[in-house]
Amino acid sequence: MTRANRLLSYDLYERHHVVARLIMADGRADARVLDVGGRSGLLARFVSCRVISVNVDGSGDVSYDGEHLPFVEGAFDVVTAIDTLEHLPRHRRLDFVRECLRVCAKSVILAAPFGSPGHAESEARLNQLYTTLHGAPHRYLSEHVRYGLPEQADLQALIASSGASSWRLLFAGDYRREAAHFAAAARAAALARTAGGALAKLVGLWAYARSCAIFNRLHLSEYPLPYTNRFYLQLSKPGVAPSPAGASSARH
Repeated sequence: MTRANRLLSYDLYERHHVVARLIMADGRADARVLDVGGRSGLLARFVSCRVISVNVDGSGDVSYDGEHLPFVEGAFDVVTAIDTLEHLPRHRRLDFVRECLRVCAKSVILAAPFGSPGHAESEARLNQLYTTLHGAPHRYLSEHVRYGLPEQADLQALIASSGASSWRLLFAGDYRREAAHFAAAARAAALARTAGGALAKLVGLWAYARSCAIFNRLHLSEYPLPYTNRFYLQLSKPGVAPSPAGASSARH
């Protein structure tokens, strides 16, 4: 990972940095990684191993239909899905996880916004703010609101139904901080569209600088905190023994 990654927005940095740490936890620099729902080259900025991304919108290395991954069973050591699960209706999430487990040889790593009443209310307010400023709902937030963020009970059900031989669950971030960053960026974009000029550029630069990872601290927890923003769930493929780094996960 290069230091330049710390200049990304904290939200973007955190999810890829933590997933990269989980991938590399067992020291395998030659792991084969599939990033489902990822953009070409993004996760690869954080790991030394080769990453292939697959997406439904053409932004990945490979396109697919959103249901059946075009790979044989066990084609990749690790399969990741970063901020993808919340864009699926609840009834499709288990099938999605099982499909990811099918094409992995070792583990699946899922990252997504963590559902709590406060977080859900925050995202609904942000989507309304964006709609007011830009005349249409936000593409991604509107799906969060429509489908619902994965909650603690949802995660436990996924774990129980996936058949995973072991699992590890971590939490990070503060949705209040990310809401403030999102709102500032939305207002800056609206100002740039309607007014333009040096002031709009300055406001946009200030909003970007505030959101940079270099100015925001990362803290991981084994339990959700009152304002947790995101969860990280690592599932070992059925029949695969957990790595030493994740051996304690089965106690959760």
